[in-house]
Amino acid sequence: MNVLLEKYRKKAVEEGIEKGIEKGLAQGIQQGLEQGLERGLEQGENRLALLVGHLLNAGRMDDLKRVSYDEAYREKLLKEFGL
Repeated sequence: MNVLLEKYRKKAVEEGIEKGIEKGLAQGIQQGLEQGLERGLEQGENRLALLVGHLLNAGRMDDLKRVSYDEAYREKLLKEFGL
């Protein structure tokens, strides 16, 4: 009887470990995605802020207005300024 109980206990422990590993991996992946998204947003904001600064310094107010709504033009100007 003790051998049978030990067998079930061992199996339960192994299953618990497997579930714990799966849960840990899922949490790690989620945290990694969240951190990556946060870093990507920060980089995008920084690029846009630099572009706005370049356009202000150059007195290009019409371009500054246009980049607020025209994504293709914004990308063109980001390339123009090497951002």
